[in-house]
Amino acid sequence: MSRRADVVDELSADHRAVAELLARIEKAAPGSAGTGAPPAAGPQDAEPSGEPGTPPQAVAGGPVPPGGTGALPDAPTTGDAPTTGDPAGTADDGVVTLVEALSDLLLSHCTEEEEYLFPAVHEQVPDGGALVFTSLADHLAIGQYLTDLQGLSPGDPAFGPLLDGLGSAVHTHLAEEAERLFPAVRAAMAPELLETLGERLREGRRELPPVTPPAEPAATPEG
Repeated sequence: MSRRADVVDELSADHRAVAELLARIEKAAPGSAGTGAPPAAGPQDAEPSGEPGTPPQAVAGGPVPPGGTGALPDAPTTGDAPTTGDPAGTADDGVVTLVEALSDLLLSHCTEEEEYLFPAVHEQVPDGGALVFTSLADHLAIGQYLTDLQGLSPGDPAFGPLLDGLGSAVHTHLAEEAERLFPAVRAAMAPELLETLGERLREGRRELPPVTPPAEPAATPEG
């Protein structure tokens, strides 16, 4: 029988949404090597909340206007400048939009961990202080990368290295929590408490506008 999502389920679902959005950015951003790490695994047996404030990964499929997906016009036969828009600029705008969405998602996720999970980890999980310290250090590093990326475009020389650094920091953080923190939490904390914390997290989300990652652009018909 399915159970109600607890706090680890909710945060693990956020991990998957973050990893999927980061993979889209790494694929779309020119000059970024990317880390190629797979999305973090998470529990699969919890029911989705189906309520306002549903985790952002549940609404990631909404429509979004595609950018730069149409066929390019033929090159002009004269020396006149083309009258169409700049495809490179459109692609850059799409990458910037994805980075902004990732920033919102990461900041929301880090805040929720610090508010709803970490205090209980300190109190109830063996070596919980060390586990929380590691996650908080990751949060600070991720926040610094996000700050440094603000206002930059993919054409900026610093954009690619910063994006690669962010990707590495995020994948390290997701793996650390999936492999160490979350298993320790489940081993030490009662299921009833985890479910209570999950409900508190969802209640907090109801008071805030949802974070909705942009949907994948529609595929361009061939021919």
